[in-house]
Amino acid sequence: MEQTSFGPNGMSTVRAEFMIAIEVDHPLSDLSAERELALLHSVHTHDAHLDESVLGNSRIVFRSDHCEWWDAGRLALRVERLVAKVCPTIGIEICRADVWFDEQFFDHEPDGVGDLPEWSRRTDPRRHSTVIVEVEPEGEIPPRLRDSDLARVNHNHRDARSSRSSSGRPQMIVEQRFDAASAAMSTAKPAYAIGKSRSITRIRSVRSDIYRAEVSTHKVKRSPGTAQPVPEWHYNIDDEGNRFVVVTDLRVRLEGWSVESSDDDGIVTTSDFTFGCIWADQSGVENSGDDGWAKDVWEALVEPGSLVDAFIVDGQRMAVDPWDSLSAWLIESMYAKPVGFIVELGPSHYIAERDDTEVVCAQVVVLSDGVMMLRRSRTELGHLLLADYSSAGLRLDEWQYDGHFDDCTDGYLFTKDIRLIARTCIAWFRINAAINTTDEIGCSYRFADELPRFS
Repeated sequence: MEQTSFGPNGMSTVRAEFMIAIEVDHPLSDLSAERELALLHSVHTHDAHLDESVLGNSRIVFRSDHCEWWDAGRLALRVERLVAKVCPTIGIEICRADVWFDEQFFDHEPDGVGDLPEWSRRTDPRRHSTVIVEVEPEGEIPPRLRDSDLARVNHNHRDARSSRSSSGRPQMIVEQRFDAASAAMSTAKPAYAIGKSRSITRIRSVRSDIYRAEVSTHKVKRSPGTAQPVPEWHYNIDDEGNRFVVVTDLRVRLEGWSVESSDDDGIVTTSDFTFGCIWADQSGVENSGDDGWAKDVWEALVEPGSLVDAFIVDGQRMAVDPWDSLSAWLIESMYAKPVGFIVELGPSHYIAERDDTEVVCAQVVVLSDGVMMLRRSRTELGHLLLADYSSAGLRLDEWQYDGHFDDCTDGYLFTKDIRLIARTCIAWFRINAAINTTDEIGCSYRFADELPRFS
């Protein structure tokens, strides 16, 4: 095998030069001359310069002297502390100089964000960091540490995953519960273990929301005619009453996608997807009211009361199953409703006073503590005269067939899962031969009555 300055399998035999980049939480376009000068002076090196990150943030870039990886890492952490006194920092990157000149921006997870640990999915991504350790590809001589073993080097392997850049370099990606600097230090031990067998090309630690936004907005070249699946989506309404179609799966990149929707009058509207943020409450239900922990999402504005007809990308129109659209509307309709709220579904042509035939219908009643009761029947459902709406002692997520209610012939269910409620309702109507399309479904709702109060 030809011997180079990086030896077999890319293992360095000489001290190398590194490029170090410190990313700050401030757009380069809005950086004042005074702040720019202060940031450059904080580095204490003559060759430092400012450039723009993938998402437009400022980053300070400078070259280290010939040194080892760990010397470069200590230098980066020391400079980060100085820069943080001028402006909040959100990322640290150390890259071998020869790699940097070809790839000045980190190239990661071309297929989208991989499987995240449960704690990372249910916490605000602005409060933890993602660390990426990238290595040279395997050479002719198999290394002691194979690509498939990179993620296992991390102490808690459930927090780590393997990936590969589009240029073919293997990566270990770790979710850490700290800021970027602390996360980088916490990954030092597994990085050291990797470095004993593989040549590390770059290490980057960055706030997780920044990382996920970069990956999700990275443009992917699609082959002409490649079929794209419709992603899982739902509706959201923000505090100002704006209504959106939202996709939370960041493994899906919707750059250049749009959504087509239509209202009751048949007016069709098309809206483009943009990258944004919503929230999720403790039960995991997404909302747009700053309630809970933040989630990065793709979102497209749609008109109130409209239903999604299709997703569009590269001129390809992917029709949405009308039943899926109705299910999403039902989830939206039941979110954050008060105790005593009732939603009723049934055939739109049914008139109680005239029809005495069998009628497939469903009713949802909101109880206390976020619990809902679903009643499914083949006879018209009346309104229950409940003594109270307490959910104490109820068995959740268990279908009941014991005929507790005289007008409920197909059982009932208590649950906090809005999606389960909606999908159960839709499945009930879809399997009924008398109802062929969503246009045949009627809906009504009412809020609980309140007694007059006297001050």
